[in-house]
Amino acid sequence: MDEGKAASVKLFYIQSIVDGVSKVKSFLEDNYVGIPWSALGDLEQVSLEEVAELLKHRYGLVDDKLSEILEAASLFADGINDGDYVVIKDEDWMYVGDIGDYYYDDSVGTSDDLICHRRGVTWLGQVPLEEINEHMQSLLNEPKVVAPFELPVTKARLDQVFGWKNEPTKPEPSEHAARTALFDIQSGQVDQATIEEALAVLKEALRSKDEQVRVTAATSILQYAKL
Repeated sequence: MDEGKAASVKLFYIQSIVDGVSKVKSFLEDNYVGIPWSALGDLEQVSLEEVAELLKHRYGLVDDKLSEILEAASLFADGINDGDYVVIKDEDWMYVGDIGDYYYDDSVGTSDDLICHRRGVTWLGQVPLEEINEHMQSLLNEPKVVAPFELPVTKARLDQVFGWKNEPTKPEPSEHAARTALFDIQSGQVDQATIEEALAVLKEALRSKDEQVRVTAATSILQYAKL
């Protein structure tokens, strides 16, 4: 994924512990994330006022707790867009996915141990918790059921998953570039500045992932040393 798309999407953390039970295994195996309070019904079919009343009477929530859960339900149903990103965690890993549309699945019931409010997820990868940066550490320590990442997604530094880079990267040196640099040096028709530039190309090629490029660069540098 390129940085252009990264600038247009948002990242959210979804709690995976429901009533003291981890839902990570289910989320990963069945490709979804969800929030509790299944008895609220389909959140796309009820108003916030109706949800508030249900939270009061069905779950006994009042005041700050009521506001917190109402906010989480609203954000999960309406504040996340198809194509945004989601992270969940267990004791060792953070899992990253591309999140889909909201849907309500009450096919097996609406008891409190079930997750009926769902969004499909395409899981993209996982990152050891010990390797995530301070911004993501802060997000994963959020007590909220649904928490948005308040910074641009690239600040999450999920390079392992997406390949994003904060700085432009140089193109991979090619065998042609290495041979061209040697020709420039051997031709004797270039000034010292050009020679130094050509040597820089060869030195860069020594770090190439392509073995043939590395061999060509090394050979070229050794030949130059004999001039």
